[in-house]
Amino acid sequence: MTQALRTLSVNFPFKNASVICEADFSTPRALFDFDVVVVRPYCFIEHSGGKFSVQWNAYSHARSVMRRRVDEAARLLEQGGLLVVVLSAAEVLTCRTGGYSMGTIYTTTNYDFLDPHFYEVVENGTGDRVDCFSSDPFTKVIKASTVSWTAFIDHKIPYPFLDPLIFARNGRDAIVGASVPVRSGHIIFLPNLKQLDEASFFEACLDYRSRREGTPVPAWVQSVYLPDKYGLHQAIASLELKVERLQEEVREKRMALSALLGFKKLLYEKGKTQLEPIVLKALDTIGFQTSPGELIAGTNFEIDGRTRVGSSPGVLEIKGSKNQIALDEFSPFTTKILSDFQATNVHSKGILVGNGLCLERPDKRLGSRVFSTHVLDAAKRNSVALVNSVELYAVVSNLLEGRIPDVGLLREAILTANGYADLSTFIVKSPFPGK
Repeated sequence: MTQALRTLSVNFPFKNASVICEADFSTPRALFDFDVVVVRPYCFIEHSGGKFSVQWNAYSHARSVMRRRVDEAARLLEQGGLLVVVLSAAEVLTCRTGGYSMGTIYTTTNYDFLDPHFYEVVENGTGDRVDCFSSDPFTKVIKASTVSWTAFIDHKIPYPFLDPLIFARNGRDAIVGASVPVRSGHIIFLPNLKQLDEASFFEACLDYRSRREGTPVPAWVQSVYLPDKYGLHQAIASLELKVERLQEEVREKRMALSALLGFKKLLYEKGKTQLEPIVLKALDTIGFQTSPGELIAGTNFEIDGRTRVGSSPGVLEIKGSKNQIALDEFSPFTTKILSDFQATNVHSKGILVGNGLCLERPDKRLGSRVFSTHVLDAAKRNSVALVNSVELYAVVSNLLEGRIPDVGLLREAILTANGYADLSTFIVKSPFPGK
């Protein structure tokens, strides 16, 4: 029975020796050379799914591998094939060009072989509960197998996949089993399986591939007139274009929302990887035109960035802590400032942005108390400006709402501060509850 179906499986093992199994899409085998293709989306990075930032080479390779399979999948379905997608954890790779605050964000996912927006409806999770309904042959497969789902489709199968038959869920509006007619073939969605009942699987495939086939379409059918056929084709093409534009707009809005939500990291992050980029972005929002961290020429000292707009250039130090920003975190900064002056012959303003007491509510840590008394005194003596990242968040919020008419004054309030830079006068409307 299985010999009648030439089957390729990607990232999903089969015991049946007639099935050709491949670890990933790097195989030279073409999808359309088979009757049944089983794909369990695999992760590009050795994680269980999620969102990861990568360099251009890694992004470009993953994108090209996925896009190459799009046309092959279309040809498979055109000739009546079955594309069986075993829902697995979605992984999103992003690549940003142009630094922290500028440039373009590129995205590719392990579901792009279906559609570049399909991943947006895939939710990751784990469980073994599945409710099957309808008489679709693949319900027998799920019931006879051991389910261990790791992803589901949220709410509905998205455009451009039309007229889906839903036959299994793992909760309300959570789809793990569906059949979608595409051209002359079908896409079958199944939950992740710990153990597949292969006999019932091939029985279901045969049911779709052979037993449902109608009479072959004669060649002369194409020449028979059908009223408004071309009008409907044009209308569909026009609507597809509108949908594509709307999907792109949704994508852009989601990216903008994600970027906006990133500012909240100013309130709770303390690690170098997460806190530094969002501080630089916040300073760019108020016009400082920052550059990222670098080693001071001829030294082993690293600074966290520079500012290039205002009455003087600035050298940045960025610190986060669940406690107050202490003197041992401040002291090395003064040495860096002097080393930078010696290397560049340009006296730059020292600016330390601190997210101290980061576990406390933000409305309770406005003001200078996020810095220790010793840091406040040392910064004043060394003409270093101390910026509370909570206040930085508040002024950015006000600036985005158009509540700060002269952003130049805000920049100068930081550049001319010796010790704590009080930004409270620029906070017209507090973004924090209780204030």
